[in-house]
Amino acid sequence: MKNAAILKVFFISLALSSLLAMPFILDLTLTPRFLALAVCILLIFYFIIQSELAGVLKPDLLLISYLAYTGWCCLSVLWANTKSEAIFESSKQALGLFVFSLTFFFLKKERDQFQKTLLKISILLFIAAILIAIYQLTNLPSFDKETFYNITGTSGHKNLFSSFLFLNLFFLIAAYFKLEDSWKSVSIICILLNCTFIFLLGTKAVWLAICVSMAIFILLHFFSKYSKHPKLKFPVSLIITVLLANIFFMNFLQPLIHKSIRYTSASPSAHSIKLEQERLILWDKTYQLINQKPVYGLGMGNWQIHFPDATLSNLWRAEDLNFTFQRPHNDFLWILSETGLIGFNLFLLFLISLLYMLIRTLFYVQEHNTLRYTLILCTSFIVGYFLISFFDFPKERIEHTVWINILLGIAYFHIKTYGSLKTFGEIRIGKLHTRLAFCLVTVIAFTGLMRLNGECFTRRMMNYKNNGQLADAISAGNSAMSFAYSLDPTSVPLFWYIGNCKATFGNYSEAQADFISAYKLNPFNRNVLNDLGSSYVFTNNVTLAKKYYEEAARISPRFDEPKLNLAAMYINAKDFKTADFWLKSLMHDSERRANYERIIEITK
Repeated sequence: MKNAAILKVFFISLALSSLLAMPFILDLTLTPRFLALAVCILLIFYFIIQSELAGVLKPDLLLISYLAYTGWCCLSVLWANTKSEAIFESSKQALGLFVFSLTFFFLKKERDQFQKTLLKISILLFIAAILIAIYQLTNLPSFDKETFYNITGTSGHKNLFSSFLFLNLFFLIAAYFKLEDSWKSVSIICILLNCTFIFLLGTKAVWLAICVSMAIFILLHFFSKYSKHPKLKFPVSLIITVLLANIFFMNFLQPLIHKSIRYTSASPSAHSIKLEQERLILWDKTYQLINQKPVYGLGMGNWQIHFPDATLSNLWRAEDLNFTFQRPHNDFLWILSETGLIGFNLFLLFLISLLYMLIRTLFYVQEHNTLRYTLILCTSFIVGYFLISFFDFPKERIEHTVWINILLGIAYFHIKTYGSLKTFGEIRIGKLHTRLAFCLVTVIAFTGLMRLNGECFTRRMMNYKNNGQLADAISAGNSAMSFAYSLDPTSVPLFWYIGNCKATFGNYSEAQADFISAYKLNPFNRNVLNDLGSSYVFTNNVTLAKKYYEEAARISPRFDEPKLNLAAMYINAKDFKTADFWLKSLMHDSERRANYERIIEITK
């Protein structure tokens, strides 16, 4: 009975982490799905403890490298600038590891039942997601490329929905081969619908992933069927591949990015070209962050904090439209910047070892067509998914974390069962281990609860602020903050909102204290820097005011507010030459600029 309950909770977690959304928070899906997954895994460990399930764990390179990578992600909280974001991101990675481990556990204990139920649920989830997408499609005002961005399905973004469909396609294809009767027929229809929507959504990274996955499938099919077992030595091949990956990312990719930026700059200024150039600029600026802390990284979740330090120049949406970037649109560079070369190589060690062992296991099951096709499918879709990750940010979302770790867990199970994976001793898993895991997931679930509470109160705070209810906005902002939540979804510290409300009341000393707290959480946010500078103007600290105004102007060259403030300060100090310098650096016309220019003109 307990085993059945554990399986049910796991499958409920799949549904909730793929579909759950809450309309009363800022990000409708991320935190609710995180919390739902954490609570479900917590229940699973509770049932495991009650059942007194025990087993023997035989560590191997794959498991050790994945554990080490996750451990390093969690350890990065210690040196991350903004702890709340580091805690959240490392908790997401830990949840992914638990999904990976539980997938292996269920396949080992209840293989047939688990596989069939998993594939049926993947079909039902696809149907639910596609019905939502069809509803969104029928409500489009027109059928052009821009309006198709409104088809977000269950993922909140067109490209993320497209990459989710790609992941789901693996399970739909597996359902066709492994399920029977009506489920097989339904899976065929779902596969066709899935491919149709991937085509309609037009996400180039996903199209490329499908083409590459198909090519790998064909190559591995013929290679494994008609070739002998390759004689390459695993350790040598692994070391060479990891070294080549390091050379590519640390020496070859950035010059290639520079050439691509020059090429796109010379191309016609179509919207799609601008967006492609924007992604390349994000990558290039990410390398500036990587070079700051190349060994151990910025800390999980802290790319978004440090990114403006590389300046927002040439990112017109960020400068003129106040658009914020929360990730570099490349999961590999994201990992490299936040966990450094140590974390990046632990991740590469796991991924490359897994793919290598999948291919090697193919030659141990040459006579088993079903197993062979499963291994080839796993290899093809894992490569395809991480190809998408090179151009996008699926790592951010819970539904992607869940389903890619299920796929990785399936691959790991087949390697352990049919391959020749070397193990390093044995560890008997008992109550102590499951209770430690239970405690860890309890902390993760509490983190999710605090994040959900934070988002609820942040939304209230913004509504109160917009309606002029400043006292209520301050109260809501204070209620939102916790060890797990200190920034809104656009990386703006909650202290900044609270400080602005207090400044409106005329409480400048209290506002300054809040702006200082906001600066500590995000020292590269242009609005925080500008308002912190203004707070020092009110306390007559001209030196610090200039320092923060100049930093805001450096970070965002097209942001005129700090330049106007600097011009005002130099006009008051009768330094009209320096004031004129800042006025000439302005990017936009305004009444304030015209007034300052008239003052300087009079003095000439």
